[in-house]
Formats: sequence, C-alpha cells, structure tokens
Amino acid sequence: MSKFRHLPEGVIEIDGEKFDLDLFLEVEPEYTFPDDMRLREYDGRRHIIYLKDNQIQGELPWKDGDRYLTRIPDLNLLQKTIEDDVKYVQELKKPKEPELGRESEYPHIKELIIAMWEHFVEGQPKETTINIVQEKRLKVKEKYPK
Repeated sequence: MSKFRHLPEGVIEIDGEKFDLDLFLEVEPEYTFPDDMRLREYDGRRHIIYLKDNQIQGELPWKDGDRYLTRIPDLNLLQKTIEDDVKYVQELKKPKEPELGRESEYPHIKELIIAMWEHFVEGQPKETTINIVQEKRLKVKEKYPK
C-alpha cells in the first residue's frame, strides 16, 4: 500500500522516496499544511496530522492525498531536469580548454611573421629564417593530415 508522509525539515516521502518540499510544491502548488504540523501520514486508510502538542484526524478519503501518491514519476522527472540544468550551466561556466592537435602545434603567427621579416626585409638566408618555420609546419601537416 502506498504511503505519503510529510516529514520534519521540509521533506516529502512517498513510498520511501524522499523529495524536498520545495520540489514537491513545484508539482503540487496547492498543497497546504498547518503551521505547527510536525508530521503528516496518509495511506488511503488513515490520515493523521501530528501537531506540536497533539494529533488530529485528516480528511478521509483525501482526494489530494490519493493524487500525491501517484506523483513519484513527475517528481523524479522534475528532479532530473533540475540536476541536468545545473550540470549544463556548470559546463557553460567552465573555461574552454584549448584544442590539442594540429592547430596547437603549428608555429605561432608571431614566429611566422618574424621569419618572413628577417628573410624578406633584412635579407637573411632562407635556411636560418623561413625554412626553419616551414619545416615545423610540414612536420605538423605530416603528423595531422587533413
């Protein structure tokens, strides 16, 4: 037999599965309870509300309570959706790691410009300027063919 319990510290338990009261209220926003309630138990046959100093009989049959007993799939789906959203946002906040491979191993643009400047403007030989950078580029292209 299914059982609904509103536990202290804002916990809703349905058939042994526990959910935060705020989550439950997202699914069942009309749910109410006395301010001085300590515990509520409902199983279809009995409905007891434990207050600070006494206990009272709750509504029987409790139409809303019968519906609450069927809400586990909805609560689990909402819980998973919230967890997925939190993970997604955390992933978005993570700094992007540079891609490894072809692009990261190519000579930096500054190195290319300096080699060309030294060869074409300063007239230094190709062997000590652009050929060195070109060899690096060819090794990367060989390592990572398109």
